[in-house]
Amino acid sequence: MANTRRFGYGSEVCAALSDGLSIDRFQTYLTKAGTEAAALQLYAWNTAIAAAFHGPLQACEVILRNAVHETLSDAYGATWFDQAAPLQNAERSLVHTAEGGILVRRNPMTPGRVIAELSFGFWVRLFSNRYDRSLWRTDLAKRFAPRPQRKDLHDQLDRLRTLRNRIAHHEPIFQRNLNDDFNRVVDILMRLSPDTANWVHHHSRVYGLLKTLPSDVESF
Repeated sequence: MANTRRFGYGSEVCAALSDGLSIDRFQTYLTKAGTEAAALQLYAWNTAIAAAFHGPLQACEVILRNAVHETLSDAYGATWFDQAAPLQNAERSLVHTAEGGILVRRNPMTPGRVIAELSFGFWVRLFSNRYDRSLWRTDLAKRFAPRPQRKDLHDQLDRLRTLRNRIAHHEPIFQRNLNDDFNRVVDILMRLSPDTANWVHHHSRVYGLLKTLPSDVESF
């Protein structure tokens, strides 16, 4: 349940919070907002919008990697990532690292575990120019309806990768065009799974928070 009481941003509280967050981390918000109280409200808003993006980004990553895995499994077999598909050295290295992590934890080496272990960055790389002829034109393009330009798709995915990483490292995202970021998520999902796109759009708090002033955010 959301807290409906206003938080008191007195001078002592502001000083304690800003010290705790560190001057370097807090300065970005202070420069934008002008006062410590307004900067802390902006920090709370940034935290809330970052949390709201978690679900949509999660859905986008999972749907994308499952679509790629299914498509490349049809073409090269369920273990396409082990020599079968024409991966280049950098991506093979990421696969080996993922498999190493599974071995260290002594878990069964199944395709599903390897797929889940690979980072979002790995999947974005598969849509880069170096895979245009070997993966995109031959296999991956057919999974998207309507079919986007590969270069545009890669750009959109890479922008979402950057957003995801900033959120994961607790960095400010309020400077971004977050409306465009959310639209990117929905557009990619619509091309892969319209039902998932509608589900994400219905449940997401992103649009609502984008219409909310930092001074009005009372929970994150």
